[in-house]
Amino acid sequence: MLAAIASVGRARMRADQDGGTGTICFSATASFGLSAGLFGIGALTLRRATAARELPYAAIPMLLAVQQAIEGALWLVLPEQLDGILQEDRALVTIYLVFANVLWPIFVPTAVWLIESSVVHRKRIMIPLVAGAATSLFYGAALIMQPVSAEISGSHIDYHLPHSYDLAAFALYAIATCLAPLLSSHKLVRLFGLALIISMIFAYALYTVWFASVWCFFAALLSVVVFFYFVRRDVPGTIAETVRQ
Repeated sequence: MLAAIASVGRARMRADQDGGTGTICFSATASFGLSAGLFGIGALTLRRATAARELPYAAIPMLLAVQQAIEGALWLVLPEQLDGILQEDRALVTIYLVFANVLWPIFVPTAVWLIESSVVHRKRIMIPLVAGAATSLFYGAALIMQPVSAEISGSHIDYHLPHSYDLAAFALYAIATCLAPLLSSHKLVRLFGLALIISMIFAYALYTVWFASVWCFFAALLSVVVFFYFVRRDVPGTIAETVRQ
């Protein structure tokens, strides 16, 4: 999800390409295939939402499906190993980065906060919610003020969003998107947060340069946990895993 973290490890690009540290190859087919599957899961998940406050959390798979479809389109139009891209291609890059850098930091903690019934947990989630708001504003300003670009590199898409404060921005991003689910009283929401952290570490360790693309792909796969949250909640005789304090 986070394009900026790629700049922290951009010096590793040549080593990654030559040494083959990346073991998974991505493509338009992979992005479109995942998008199609998520559209189906997303539709089923949204149908299970029974209250307005549940809609943002239920919408996560569907929004990730849209994001993967955008990346699939980028696979078809981006030139390989070239910095220059057409204006219409740049628009797709910008839309993708709006999802990755601006939407998710504020959307995830807000969605988790809305489904939380425990007053204590809602107060705790305010910390990643504030961090997410700051992160979204920061990247929103960067998208307005800085030129963006992307290129196909090493069987992945490398996004470029120039800005300062890489590590601070990444820390706030992680707090917003990963800590918020972990602070939930719902077990399956916490599982989603744990899965996001594990996938973040994996993506950064093996795909630093292409982190924005790879982690979003993994997060899209993991969003099926959101569907199972609603499935478990609706099982007769069970109650959503909530601790009321």
